[in-house]
Amino acid sequence: MLTEIGMLEMAKKYIKLNEEEINIELIIVEQLTINKPYENIYSYGPKDSTKYRLAGNGPFLVKNDTGLVIQFGTSDDVEYYLNGYEDGTWKPSIHGLWDPKQN
Repeated sequence: MLTEIGMLEMAKKYIKLNEEEINIELIIVEQLTINKPYENIYSYGPKDSTKYRLAGNGPFLVKNDTGLVIQFGTSDDVEYYLNGYEDGTWKPSIHGLWDPKQN
């Protein structure tokens, strides 16, 4: 079971992978973090937001039991994806999952 610090470390590892892909330094916007008993939902963006704008950087959740990262979409607000995830009506695509144990 991951602690709050463990989930934040996992989130930072995940955005580090994205940084390497797009060659832009990214940060987690900690004041937008949503804490749940079973996971945290993180939002991120470019460190230098005056120089860069991102597309496709929707929020993501980190499960505290496995460290699995599930990427939400960008077409709706975070509550839409979170509610759908929690009630089982929304499923992430295979490309929207990152398992740190496999990397």
